[in-house]
Amino acid sequence: MQAELFPVATAVLIAETFVLIVLLIGWLYGARRLEFRLHHRAVYSVILIHAVTVGPWMIMRAMLFASQGLFDDPISSWYQILHDALGIIAISLGFIVAVVFLIRRDMPLRLLKRTRPVMILILTLWVVTFLLGVMSYIIGWSAYLPS
Repeated sequence: MQAELFPVATAVLIAETFVLIVLLIGWLYGARRLEFRLHHRAVYSVILIHAVTVGPWMIMRAMLFASQGLFDDPISSWYQILHDALGIIAISLGFIVAVVFLIRRDMPLRLLKRTRPVMILILTLWVVTFLLGVMSYIIGWSAYLPS
């Protein structure tokens, strides 16, 4: 990670940690207790935060890394490549499911049953992506420690 990008990466990590907390609240206190309003507020907040912070950061950083030879040695950059790919998939699927529920506000039981496995997949992908991002952050941060 380049030194000038480190403050942005730190801000995104803080935002993503906040997103994790919001998602857990939405899942534990919303979906599991059938409080769908709370669940939807949490999900829509997460999508807004991603649109403002992670989306532009991910695209800028991925383009920068790709131009600097990220794919020249994919073995040593596997975690970054996987982080980017899974992150794009998770955010895209989350956005699609959120739009479906914005369009179908009446939430028919059939729609809930059909989208539940997708929601679990999104949450799993997001947690894996988050952990890979933390790993990438730590590896990037450790490069600037005095030896």
